Amino acid sequence: MTKNKSLEKLELQLAMMVRRIKKQTANVNKEQQLKSASYLILLLISESGPMGVKQIASLLHLDISTVSRQAAELQEEGKLEKKQSKKDGRSYDYQLTNKGIESLNKAHHYRQERFRKVTDEWDDNDIETFAHLLKKFNDIGNE
Repeated sequence: MTKNKSLEKLELQLAMMVRRIKKQTANVNKEQQLKSASYLILLLISESGPMGVKQIASLLHLDISTVSRQAAELQEEGKLEKKQSKKDGRSYDYQLTNKGIESLNKAHHYRQERFRKVTDEWDDNDIETFAHLLKKFNDIGNE
């Protein structure tokens, strides 16, 4: 198969995946009650510790205003708290609250169950290969 044909197949499959994700996003958000951007922010802070809006935006490749809006919403919901930065007293970091941890765990469990159902007939090697190739593809946009 030529590279052009392979690229056409890739483009089609990505377009179909994006359509499928958009269609299912509304249902996922209702079920887990957490927007995708909010989930990523909570997950990042959970894994990396307290951090400010600029650092979150940089690591997630999101606009600062988007992160600021989402973080403020999460703070209002009691899932994040804003504290003076230990590194720089002039700035603030967000950290998870117990409610934020609970919300993240619930969303993570829901997402894992969905992926389990989708990949039920795949072996571990297929899942690893797919995850590796997706990471490789996503890393290109992060350079």
